[in-house]
This record gives sequence, structure tokens and C-alpha cells, in this order.
Amino acid sequence: MRQTFSASSFDANLPSEFVGRVHSIFSKAFNIKTEEDELISIVAAEKLNGPNRILIKLPGDNDFTTLEIKEGTRVVGTTQKISIDNGNFLISLREAKKWSSKVEIEEKTLSSRVRDNLFGSFPQKDFSTKQERSSISQELRIRIQELIASIKERDSAKISKNIKRLIGFGEGLTPSGDDFLVGLIASLYFLGNSKSQHLLKKIKRIINLEKEKTTFLSGKFLEYACQGRFPETILDLIEAIFSENGEGTEEAARRCLDFGATSGRDTLLGVVEGLGLIVQDR
Repeated sequence: MRQTFSASSFDANLPSEFVGRVHSIFSKAFNIKTEEDELISIVAAEKLNGPNRILIKLPGDNDFTTLEIKEGTRVVGTTQKISIDNGNFLISLREAKKWSSKVEIEEKTLSSRVRDNLFGSFPQKDFSTKQERSSISQELRIRIQELIASIKERDSAKISKNIKRLIGFGEGLTPSGDDFLVGLIASLYFLGNSKSQHLLKKIKRIINLEKEKTTFLSGKFLEYACQGRFPETILDLIEAIFSENGEGTEEAARRCLDFGATSGRDTLLGVVEGLGLIVQDR
């Protein structure tokens, strides 16, 4: 039976035409890998926009695992619609709004303001529960601490080594180390000072050389981050942290935490560590 949905919004940078296959399916999203090795995500509308995402409203209590979409199914996309399984599953783009991943940051935002907004919302925050403190989580913290220490020491060789140790580290389609790096890149990208930009260039260079070590999905998220393309959850958080009074920072952080089992937490940790590294008086 044919099922038709209308998209509510989609990324303005979405390819105008593509052919691909369903790559992976989750309850609130499924991913498409195009013949050009691009990643396109179809996401439930209660989630927020992001690079190459298309948001649609699911009826009732349905999720994507109940819609009989199978991995490997052929997908054809145009400016008007996304056709899956020879049209048995259609997504219309005609009335959808184009989303642009732009955020306004003052050029001369005071470091003290960022510090107060950031650490006023997350004073010594641990971002984990007892159940989440697995061996992977513990090892992630060790690797993060080693990276932060090498950045403080300005030890270029150790920085490179520690970044490489995070790429692809963890389980699942988006390993924890990659999620952390996406958040770290976002924080450095918006700080704009010479120290953060020097570190950002180094991280980008290493990721471009090492991204084959991780999954296709996670590699694309890292690639988007290196291009300055971030999910709306991260952009809302960054904008709140850089605002004059920090209003909305905690709410934006909660939306980050709600994304995935641990992905949101690990990404948020990257944002906090990156901003703290630059603006906090140690």
C-alpha cells in the first residue's frame, strides 16, 4: 500500500537530485546513502533540523520501524519529492520550508560572558548516570582528558595522536569519540579567535585523513562539522551560550541530551570542553 507524507522542512543544501539506498533505520529517523556517497536523513518532525535532513510528521504513535521500509531499498530524490521503493513510500517537498544552518554570533563576544553563561548552566556537570558509566564511557573520559591536556601543553604531536584516538572510538553507527569531536569542532568554529581557529584547522586536517576509520554515518557527521554545518540542536545551544544573558541555555542543552542514547550527551560534552578550554581561567 502506498504511503504519502509531506515534509515540513528540509536543509537548503540538500542535493536537488539524487539516487541512493536506505542505509539504516531507527525509530525517529532513517538514513539514505546516495550513489555520490552523500548522507540524507529523514527525521521525525519533533526532532530538529540539521545537515541534509528532511523533517516529516509521523501519524499517531508510528515510527519509522513500523512503516515497512527496509535497508537497501532504492530511493530517488528530486526537488519535488522523495520516492522510496518505486513510489510505495512518497515524501512531498512541495510545501516544505527550506532551513538554513545560520546562527548570529557577535564578532566581539566577551569571553567572560561566554564563561558565565556556560558554567553558570553546567557547573562541574558530569553528563552521565551510574548506568552510563560503562567501560567505554570511562575510556572516553580518559581519552578526552589526554586530548585536553595535550592542547593546554601545546604539544602538536600529542594533539594529533589524541584526536586520532577519538575518531571511531565507541560502539554503534555514531561512536562516542566522533560525537565528542563534533561538539568540540562546533565550539571552536564559533569562538573565532586565533587560538581556536588554529586548533580547528588541525582537527579538520586530521579528520579528513582519518575519517575512513569510523562508520559511514559518523564520518559524514564529522565531515559536515568540518564544513561548519551543524544540527539545529547544537546551533541553538551555541547561540544561547553566546547571548547577552544566556537565556535558554539549559533548555537547549536538554534538547541536545535528548538526541540518541548517548550521542547528545557526548556532543554536549564536546561543546562544553571546547568552550571551557578557550574561555575559562584555569
